[in-house]
Amino acid sequence: MKMMQDMSKEADSQVQTEMPQVSRLVVNQNDERFISYDYRESPPREMVQWFRRRARILFNYSMVKKCLPILSWLPKYQCSYVMYDLIAGITVALTAIPQSIAYGILANLSPQYGLYSNIMGCLAYAVFGSVKDVTIAPTSLTAIMVQHVVKELEYGTALLTFLAAVVTISFGALNLGVLVRFISIPVVMGFTFAACLTIGSAQIRSLLGIKTQGKSSDFVTSWTNVFTHLDEVRMADCILGCCSIIVLCSLRLTKDLGEGRWRTFFKYLVLLRNALIVVAGATLAYYLKTDMDDSVFNLTGHVPAGLPVFQMPPFSYTNINGTEYSFGDMLSVMRTSIITIPLVTTLEIVSVGKAFSKGKIIDATQEMIALGMSNLVVSFCSPLPAAGSFTRSALNNSSGVRTTMSCAVTAVVLTISLALFTDALYYIPKATLASVVISAMLFMPDYEEIGNIWRSKKMDLIPFLATALACLFYELDYGILVGIGLNCCILLYLMSTPGLSGEEIQLSGLTVLLVKVDQSLAFSSAEYLRDWILKRIDQRDHIDVVVIDGQNIHFADTTVAKNFVSIEEDLRIRQIRLMLWRFDAKVAFVFLRMRKELFIPLLRADVQLQDAVARWKHLHYQIPTE
Repeated sequence: MKMMQDMSKEADSQVQTEMPQVSRLVVNQNDERFISYDYRESPPREMVQWFRRRARILFNYSMVKKCLPILSWLPKYQCSYVMYDLIAGITVALTAIPQSIAYGILANLSPQYGLYSNIMGCLAYAVFGSVKDVTIAPTSLTAIMVQHVVKELEYGTALLTFLAAVVTISFGALNLGVLVRFISIPVVMGFTFAACLTIGSAQIRSLLGIKTQGKSSDFVTSWTNVFTHLDEVRMADCILGCCSIIVLCSLRLTKDLGEGRWRTFFKYLVLLRNALIVVAGATLAYYLKTDMDDSVFNLTGHVPAGLPVFQMPPFSYTNINGTEYSFGDMLSVMRTSIITIPLVTTLEIVSVGKAFSKGKIIDATQEMIALGMSNLVVSFCSPLPAAGSFTRSALNNSSGVRTTMSCAVTAVVLTISLALFTDALYYIPKATLASVVISAMLFMPDYEEIGNIWRSKKMDLIPFLATALACLFYELDYGILVGIGLNCCILLYLMSTPGLSGEEIQLSGLTVLLVKVDQSLAFSSAEYLRDWILKRIDQRDHIDVVVIDGQNIHFADTTVAKNFVSIEEDLRIRQIRLMLWRFDAKVAFVFLRMRKELFIPLLRADVQLQDAVARWKHLHYQIPTE
């Protein structure tokens, strides 16, 4: 025993001698904090420095130019751009008129609110937008997501648009564009697929000429309303709507026909198909009218002329039934829409921007700010929020747009239409507008990508199906939260179960169990590592040393450090020793702050495991006594 005590004292003195030789303890041997034995954290100083850096970034001209892209492109604007932007803006406006009216009706609002949202959204994006191809306008998704709120609050839904805008701007100001990364492709596709089915189903009533409106426009209620009111089907509306869908789908399939000028003709014919079908439907309705109050078709009706009235979004509201809503009551009606609308609309605008960026990096944070400012302006004249429209952005791109000036041109054309052509809008059949929406929904889902999910990773079908089913049979905003939540659960499970492998080898006369970890450790995986090691120990006859290879561990927290202490204690009870090999200094600091006297003898960072075990055995290992 005396000899072993002498060996222990000699080992302790050698440890003190070796401690400055950092290369044998941690991987990054030049870390001055380790050399000076200063293992403390200094978050206050780091936080102050972070805030100072952010303040310098926020309050300088380059940041102002970044937040106001118009300051960058307007001084460089060339005369040659004018014709391209004019053509793009006018072309987009011709498509935007019927679509905006259709989406206003889809949201259970008066049709002019769709146009108001389009006008104000385009004007704001012309100033704050960073992607020349993107057009801000009401979309089918935003219309369907505010339906349940409009049912109760009517124009009071403008508060939802206002709050969603504030949330979006706040996300952008905090540089939280990274949040979009947490919404995976299967979740997006599941949401889009379900939204298309829901939106298309909501339009079946108008397509068939049924006037009775269901309690809501979700998937189940829409079809229930149709089947319970089949006696109200109007043959004229049904024929017009179905023929319009056939024409729209046929025109879409002709986009690659012809050569030379004919190819150009078919290209623009396809781009203008929505406007053409609406003009044809309105013309037919006008010439077949027998009585203003008893038309052959169900018509859009009167659209108020003139510019929208600007007013503060209501923070309390009394609807047409006389029901009074306080601010708290309005929030209870809006529920999670205050968060899900910013998430969905941000996802839309970033996706649209990426689709037409031609490989350029899209600044998601700036697009958040642009979208938020657009909806902030919209909320003062319309309750229908706007987002990035894929259809109109594609039209913008194919028209040769040069700058976001085209958005301003679109807004001007829409304003002129409201001022001069509202009488013509009266005769637009609802069946024609329904056909425009339904034909767009048929081509929106990426069916090939769904097949790619099946081929590449079948596990991704779980969040896809969960999102789609939740959106279809519950609500769209809750559905996407279900998908995101399920994705996060899968991510947490993967983080909680790191890849572990154990190899039993003989080194320096000792039986060593080498444990390799393939990722960083967090609180959720700490117990898993401990249980895995103890289980492998119990399955083997004799182990002298357990070596944990920390080469792939770049992060550890307090729970992990505490579990390493428990691992060492559990192994010591079994007369087995623990060694930590090739750990990064930042991870080692966490352990040392927990219990310095315990972990210093455990750390080794020799290049070869054989050298690490031999040196560690010489310094610290004692032969267990019976």
